[in-house]
Amino acid sequence: MKRSKRLNPVVELAVKASEAALRRVGEANATWVGDKAQLDDLVKYKGEYLARFREGNQLTMSAQKVMELRAFLVQLDQAIASQERQVAQSLENLRQEQLMWKTVRSKEQAVQSLVTRYQQEEIHVEQKQEQLENDERNTAQWLRKSK
Repeated sequence: MKRSKRLNPVVELAVKASEAALRRVGEANATWVGDKAQLDDLVKYKGEYLARFREGNQLTMSAQKVMELRAFLVQLDQAIASQERQVAQSLENLRQEQLMWKTVRSKEQAVQSLVTRYQQEEIHVEQKQEQLENDERNTAQWLRKSK
């Protein structure tokens, strides 16, 4: 069996590992996009809520309502801060998965390159062998004709 063919299982494993790593990158990216969208929604909601509050008559608002508003805004700010941490974490996870995929992908490419080199060497050997056989056949024909 040729060397290039013996490496087929290694190539298949490298390709599968690369595909799995790429899938994990996609999943991490989807998580990050979702987390970012949720953060954007929270920030937008806070802005809309404050805009509605500013449109209302603030002079007629009771002290109780002001305290409730302040408590709600504090909770909203805490939710935004928590979501910002989640976005940062999911972005870091995405970057780690991308690095892992690059590492796995480079190993796959190295194995593919080795297989290609082996195939080229095998073709060269086959061509050399074929040339030797042609030369022997031509020499034998020449010797028969010259006798």
